[in-house]
Amino acid sequence: MSPVRFTQKPGWTTGVGVAHACPGVSADRCARVTTWATNSKWRDCADCLPRRTVAALRPDGIAIQLSLVREIPLTAKETTTWPLRVRAADVVSPFEGLPARVGVYRLFAQVKRYEVYALVLFGRSKPTAGQLAAVNTQLRTARLP
Repeated sequence: MSPVRFTQKPGWTTGVGVAHACPGVSADRCARVTTWATNSKWRDCADCLPRRTVAALRPDGIAIQLSLVREIPLTAKETTTWPLRVRAADVVSPFEGLPARVGVYRLFAQVKRYEVYALVLFGRSKPTAGQLAAVNTQLRTARLP
């Protein structure tokens, strides 16, 4: 299974985890691969809830985690279009397991033949217009396999 690929942009670092079977099932039934991008430093495993990354996230920081899941049968109830777009109204805080100072955008939806789990973390509970513009610019570079 191939991951989402971000185009390298100045000020951002990206990384890709290893494709693997979903917990408790065979890879034929469910496979997953995670990609991340941040304007800070990624400090966690690709699939982890990025607690250490969040702990070090500056107020202007952004961390994006995108997992592609190929599951039979599909379980996502929503569908969405690509590229993803984050709006201020979609950002919540607090989010379970993370500090209240962090704003979170989360989505689990079907995109084409994949299920996508998206987690976008902002270094403040309400992202600035500049942060929203930056994350949406970065998301526009994300290419599905």
